[in-house]
Amino acid sequence: MVDPIKIGDALDQLNISLQAGDYPAAADFLRSLHPADSAEILLILDADVRAKLIELLTPDELALIFGQMDGEDAAEVVEHLDTETVAEVLDEMEPDVAADLLAELEPAEATAVLEQMDEAETVAPLLAYPEDTAGGIMNVAPPSLRRTMTVGEAFQFIKQNYHDAEEVFYLYVLDRNNRLIGVLNLRALILAEADQRIEEIMNPNVISVRVDTDQEEVAQLFSRYDLLALPVVDAEDRLVGIVTVDDVVDVTEEEATEDFHKFGSIQNAVFNPLEATITFLYRKRIVWLIALVFMNVFSGAAIAAFEETIAASVALVFFLPLLIDSSGNAGSQSATLMVRALATGDVKVSDWFRLLGKELLVAFLLGVTMAAGVAAVASFRAPEIILVVALTMICVVLVGSLVGLTLPFIFTRLGLDPATASAPLITSIADISGVIIYFSLATWLLGHN
Repeated sequence: MVDPIKIGDALDQLNISLQAGDYPAAADFLRSLHPADSAEILLILDADVRAKLIELLTPDELALIFGQMDGEDAAEVVEHLDTETVAEVLDEMEPDVAADLLAELEPAEATAVLEQMDEAETVAPLLAYPEDTAGGIMNVAPPSLRRTMTVGEAFQFIKQNYHDAEEVFYLYVLDRNNRLIGVLNLRALILAEADQRIEEIMNPNVISVRVDTDQEEVAQLFSRYDLLALPVVDAEDRLVGIVTVDDVVDVTEEEATEDFHKFGSIQNAVFNPLEATITFLYRKRIVWLIALVFMNVFSGAAIAAFEETIAASVALVFFLPLLIDSSGNAGSQSATLMVRALATGDVKVSDWFRLLGKELLVAFLLGVTMAAGVAAVASFRAPEIILVVALTMICVVLVGSLVGLTLPFIFTRLGLDPATASAPLITSIADISGVIIYFSLATWLLGHN
């Protein structure tokens, strides 16, 4: 196994064989690496070199390597393989991982591969669910116990049906209609008497999710209840699959990346800018930027409306960027806290009023502190507007924080992702309100009517 931080060294060593044209030696070197390292290296190599190398690897070796890639990357690599070989590779993979790869292929190609697969009946049902739901990330349901079994019979059942299971987190109990009615762990089974019935030792209070549950909600349940696996049921409570903790790790990374990009006003997620095309990056960023340009026109209009005030006290212009940036920064801080709290389920929409008073008090204290700082600057630069800039600072921090607190709740109530209440959007709103507050106070306090 190669230390992940030494991938560059591994690549250099591989290139020695490649430059000598010794592809069998290069393939042997890939075999010596951890599949995760081999996957990363294959994705770095040129397509023609990659194609020659994977032809020298067996289906079970490729299955391990593809299992370390996301579906999109794996689909790019399997383009170099014929349909029969792809089917052999997918037969060696975990069904949920194989389904993820198939979902990235062209429909006709995916159908052709399925027709060649021995495990098609297991994998095909997993393709029926949207990829961002519990059904889309689940694995096939494990062999399950019956409530009428004795503990001794359960042990025999496990020996017969769990030979190929890599991990056994929980054992699920079904009724005669395959409805999920209980769960137990191996410890409970081991400590029970051989003649006890499963229904006597199982826990009937099973935490489960429906197939259409959003994957982000699934991840929250894992975190809240410290789960290792979560059963997935259909509308009739029949067990159809399980989501394991390793699936959720991938989901958490994906959701965090998506929310982070949304908060930066980037449409959808750009997981690897190095691999993304210029056109793709342009399309993902331009829509919000254009929208924000038109929003910021209102800032210019607000400034134009106070031309007389600005002309009468030019010193006001010096403090304008400082004040409106402070408002946007306060709003972004508040929004970041709320988006995170809403995403993790720590805060609900109904909690907005309870948070309002606390946020306004915190914002007031922040505003007063920042006002003292800007007043100190104004005492040297323009003493005549100390009161204006100090009061403005308090007001804009209050307004920015209120906007940052409220927008994520509004988006959530409308059924939208709260991360869409992005920092640039909050900053634009804070800019417009900050300009109006600043020059309105200046006009009133300085008497420029």
